[in-house]
Amino acid sequence: MMKKEIRVYGYGGQGIITLGHLIGEGAVEDKKEVIMTEEYSPYITGGWSRADIIISDEPIDYPLISGIDYLITLSQEGLDVNYDQLKKGGMVFLDSDLVDYSNYSGNFVPIRAKRISEKLGNPRTMNMVILGSFVSKTGLISREAAINAIRKRFPRYAEENVKAFQIGYEGGEL
Repeated sequence: MMKKEIRVYGYGGQGIITLGHLIGEGAVEDKKEVIMTEEYSPYITGGWSRADIIISDEPIDYPLISGIDYLITLSQEGLDVNYDQLKKGGMVFLDSDLVDYSNYSGNFVPIRAKRISEKLGNPRTMNMVILGSFVSKTGLISREAAINAIRKRFPRYAEENVKAFQIGYEGGEL
């Protein structure tokens, strides 16, 4: 049985919840079972937000994660708060311009998502860049399913979001 638990963590305005939805929607398109929960800081702007996603090839009997297989973080707080919940062999996807992971050990996948999205002309696509990296490195959802989820969620801005996703998928080089 395949069951993976993912936490996406960052600050309001970084597209954290959208990123979680896209992972879940891609998994559904790939015919997998999915549960997602969201949690927010009580602050109206600038507070933390997180999405927890469970993906399985069998029905999911409990909606909360018990540990983290994959952590995607766009904030230092995301790594600091969640590191101890990583399962053995867990992977951490992070923006290396925003998160200092030098005092941690483990399996890290750094990508300069913010810098890449700014070079593309739209800092709001930062979450698409890191989504591409996640899909490429984990294989948990297919590239095609992720792109379809992006196109459905952002029909008007699909091409710029898919372009940012592709750059992340290909390793983050412009």
